[in-house]
Amino acid sequence: MSVVQRLKISLEKRHLLSADTLTFAFGAVLTPNALFIFLSVFYCPFRTFFVLLLSLICLLGLYLHRSVFFILLLAVMTVDVLVLISNFFQMPLPMLVDSLRYAGNLSLMNSAVYLAAAVVLLVSFALTYKVVVRTRQNRLTVNLAPFFVVLAVYAGIDWWANSLPQEYALAATSVEESYVPTDDAASLYSGLENHLDDAQRRNVLVVMVEGLGAFASQDLRDLIWQPLLESDVAERYVVEQGDAVYFGSTTSGEVRELCNLKADYRDFRDRESGDCLPLKAAKAGYRTAAFHAFTGGFFERFDWYPKIGFQDLFFMENNLGFGADRTLPLCGIAFQGYCDEDAADAVGKFLLEADGDRKFAYWLTLNSHKPVNPGEVPPRFGCDDGGVFGDVELCRMAEQWVNVSHLVKAIALNENLADTEIMLVGDHHPPLFSRSARNEFAPGRVAWLHLKPKRGEQQTVAAKLPQTGN
Repeated sequence: MSVVQRLKISLEKRHLLSADTLTFAFGAVLTPNALFIFLSVFYCPFRTFFVLLLSLICLLGLYLHRSVFFILLLAVMTVDVLVLISNFFQMPLPMLVDSLRYAGNLSLMNSAVYLAAAVVLLVSFALTYKVVVRTRQNRLTVNLAPFFVVLAVYAGIDWWANSLPQEYALAATSVEESYVPTDDAASLYSGLENHLDDAQRRNVLVVMVEGLGAFASQDLRDLIWQPLLESDVAERYVVEQGDAVYFGSTTSGEVRELCNLKADYRDFRDRESGDCLPLKAAKAGYRTAAFHAFTGGFFERFDWYPKIGFQDLFFMENNLGFGADRTLPLCGIAFQGYCDEDAADAVGKFLLEADGDRKFAYWLTLNSHKPVNPGEVPPRFGCDDGGVFGDVELCRMAEQWVNVSHLVKAIALNENLADTEIMLVGDHHPPLFSRSARNEFAPGRVAWLHLKPKRGEQQTVAAKLPQTGN
């Protein structure tokens, strides 16, 4: 008998190559992770802990009652997905769980990507359950050695490939103390608070650009700001730009810029007010207003916006302040609301009202929220092949960002507009799937640009701050 034959017989006696052994080895490790294995080709979800935990649950499933195993597997896979979403959208897990009650405001079924992900998750859950229950019936003939080998290899690859520094930084920010001051914000670099008591009585406009991070390349930053860097803008404004730190998701970005705090919408539930720019503006005699082309109930903006000083709120509920006779089209896919172009019209209308009050306007854009709906804005970058960004998803978001720059430029150059300090800033990094696209951005930073009206003729050259914003 040859060595090969003896080895084969030995392996068969130990059930190392039996169908049940190999099915459990690969099915109990790889099947519950199927979606994440696919995502790892593009996005880098660091989840070695859940790889090990899911495998442990599957191993216990060989001995537990099937109903207990069903509940445990469902619970762990659910938490696994929530943690992934939390990291992907830069939302601390408690905030994500809290925000699940707003799921009814989203049109997730309009997104083929999200729908496909949900289907894959359900199928992988069902197959994992089936594999483990079937193996349980034959567990005495199953050798667990191949299971541990597959687990060690896959867990090791996940750790090596996805344990990136930015993932650790994100985890750290999710447990930082909340409602504490920050000195790294675009509104601080722009000195907006100083303008509230300016004897020249200038208006103030703050534009929070959804999903705009800070490109590592200054050329790409300038490409987004390009309409605001042209000579006709420089004739009327000093142009400053830089970047600032970000933490958390959109409401964290809003609180960072409007209140200079590390906080989010939840921190205002038990507070009557916040010492924020809109409140300071209102006390200084400004008329304050906030604009967003989505529902004001989303993330409790109807509740906490007034607490930080906004007197007028313009959302979908009141047609952005337009009369009922004006029908506004819808834009977006999962976050389906009004179009940023109409929101810009509403902002311009507010700033141009001749009621004698100075104005403090805040506009949170919407349509660059992923997934971006192609064709909503002029195709300036040739995104069918990724354009200059080399990534279709990023390119389409960039077209939305530069469109905001064009809309703001139209407001800034309106001949009837009183002198207005204008600041644009991103809320957080764009949640991109592609590793290469994510690497285009400076870690932990968002871009900002400030238009400061020129005083007479003494200021003739546009200034630019250092890239770090410090």
